[in-house]
Amino acid sequence: MPKNFFTFSRRERTGIACLLSLIVLLYCIPIAWSYFRSDIAFTDTIGFHHAAFELREMMKDTVTERPRYKKQFYKHKEFTPFKRDSFRRFEKFEKKVLVVDINRADSLLWEQLPGIGPVLARRILYFRERLGGFHSITQVGETYGLADSVFNKIQPLLRLGDVSLRKIDLNETDEKSLADHPYINTKLARVIIRYRSSHGPFRQVEGLKGIALVDDSIYRKLEKYLVVN
Repeated sequence: MPKNFFTFSRRERTGIACLLSLIVLLYCIPIAWSYFRSDIAFTDTIGFHHAAFELREMMKDTVTERPRYKKQFYKHKEFTPFKRDSFRRFEKFEKKVLVVDINRADSLLWEQLPGIGPVLARRILYFRERLGGFHSITQVGETYGLADSVFNKIQPLLRLGDVSLRKIDLNETDEKSLADHPYINTKLARVIIRYRSSHGPFRQVEGLKGIALVDDSIYRKLEKYLVVN
């Protein structure tokens, strides 16, 4: 007997009924949700406007109108542009007042002088450190590699400020420390130590004159850097 395709079994009819019920339920849920949500929103909106109305009524009695101030306009001075001639005069003045303190200037300041580059600036600082400080402007001209023509050019721009020399104690120093000073060579340092060992401690700096190697020119250079304690 051929099968009838237009009839359903009991199980198939039950499944179709459940499927239709589920479709109807899914269709009705959004409609019901929008209905209840609109009621809640409407209720909240009424409460908000009511609270805002009460707040405005309360502020009417407390808020006073702020006083209005008249605008004041201040007249500014007219701007005068910086003239080129004024800048030139300032530039010339700045070049004239460039003065270098020989005991305080660093390498950057030395390099601003005419004819002084980074190498000469480092040599001047090294010579000053070994000496223990300058006590005369002419000592700068004794720097190794500094030509007389360059020194004569920068000499008017040099200034001797506060002098604080580092001095050597003749009775406490050793041969190496003496030989490190630019005005004392190795031979003279050895002779000074031997003279002190044979004659006893120095009583004054002038005691160096008893050494044959120390003439007047050497003594005049050394006396400001020596001390006897």
